[in-house]
Amino acid sequence: MTLRIGSVPYLNAKPLVDWFHSPDCRADVEIVYAVPSALATMLENGTLDVANVSVFEALRNPDLTILPNISISAYGAVKSVRLFAKKPLHKLASVALDSSSLTSSALTRILLAEQFGVHPSFAPHAPDLRTMLVQYDAALIIGDLRLFELLPDTFVYDLGSGWLELTGLPFVYACWIAPQKRVSAQMLSLLQQAKNWGIQHLDQLAIKWSQKMHIPFDRCWDYLHCVMNYDLTDDQLEGLKTFQRKCVEHGLIAQLRPLQIYASP
Repeated sequence: MTLRIGSVPYLNAKPLVDWFHSPDCRADVEIVYAVPSALATMLENGTLDVANVSVFEALRNPDLTILPNISISAYGAVKSVRLFAKKPLHKLASVALDSSSLTSSALTRILLAEQFGVHPSFAPHAPDLRTMLVQYDAALIIGDLRLFELLPDTFVYDLGSGWLELTGLPFVYACWIAPQKRVSAQMLSLLQQAKNWGIQHLDQLAIKWSQKMHIPFDRCWDYLHCVMNYDLTDDQLEGLKTFQRKCVEHGLIAQLRPLQIYASP
């Protein structure tokens, strides 16, 4: 039976999925690319068996479980999840949130409240930085590594840096997430093989995707080698539990429950 896999289209996920498109992979899989909010919907309606999706969805939906040993994480600055603002962050009154995002939208609310003491109005918006900043004081954009040639007089806040400063912990942006009943030994094995292959081919992936995404090679190389982390260690799990607790405290999810990490029967 074909394994239906969902993934975000961003550079940070390429080391976890490109094996499935390589000659080394003989697995019967179908890969669907979509933004995190769309992947969450496809998981919920059964269109996908597993997805590399925002951890917020697993915290929100008790029917989903996080698969072990793999994540999309960063220790500090993440460079692809940033808030762009027209004024200092402690003066923000309105924020446009990238409508593609789940986890980062929640993280933005938490960090603005706890780091800057502000509770602006929030509105989802298609990720178009210039348009967003016409209507709002600030804009959250995820996944776009091209936004380094900044608009004049723009304040930039890296959410990964903010989280590390607030908690001293890494932040887990996404994991492989699936309904518990869909998880199989084959699924776990294939996802681990894909990760192992990707880690071994980071240089080649940096070359390939810098060309395809029109991003400078050195930026891609640095991002894959020095920014992203693809493990799910105790430190990352502690960061995830802290995020879960803060989501409850800020009213972003209904209740605190044990973190569901899949364990083989």
